[in-house]
Order: sequence, then C-alpha cells, then structure tokens
Amino acid sequence: MFDSLEWATHGVKRGWLELDSRPVVLLSVILGALTLVAALYLGLVSRTAAQGRRIEQLQTEIFALQRANEQLAVDIAEVSAISQLTERARALGFVPAEQVEFMVVSD
Repeated sequence: MFDSLEWATHGVKRGWLELDSRPVVLLSVILGALTLVAALYLGLVSRTAAQGRRIEQLQTEIFALQRANEQLAVDIAEVSAISQLTERARALGFVPAEQVEFMVVSD
C-alpha cells in the first residue's frame, strides 16, 4: 500500500506545497476566536436594538395613557362642577330642602 502512495508522489517536488502545521493551527484559532467575538457582538447589538424598540413602544404607551388620564381628569372636573351636580339632582327629582332639622346625639 505504501508503495503505491510512494509511486504516486515520486515525481512531485517537495517544499513549496508543504505547510507547517503551527501557523495553520494558530490561524485557525485566531479565525475561530474572531468568529466567536463577531457572533457575540452581533447578538449583543441585536438584543440592544430589540430593547430599544421595546422601550420606544413603552414610551408611546405611557404617552397615550397620560393623555387618557388627562382627558379623564377633564371629564371628572366637568361632571363634578356644582352647576352640573345641581342640574343632575333636579333631573333626578331632588329639590332643595325647605326645613332642616338637626338632631343632637349625646355621647
């Protein structure tokens, strides 16, 4: 078996095609480390972008809720105005008291 391999490589010049294994291993380790760093960086950037979008959505939601709260405060102020309360009381059939009697409760 070795004879056939020796016969096939008999006329091939050695030296210019041979590679030292140490630089190849070193280059492979460096490329692997760079690939790992690039993957980690892309993951971090992706996660940061997703968090940025989520924060923007939450800020939009906060703004909408603040507007709704302000509108509710305006509605409450309108409904609780004395003129509105008096008008609603009349519409419900209430009338102003003509004679008020107070009862004293002793301790």
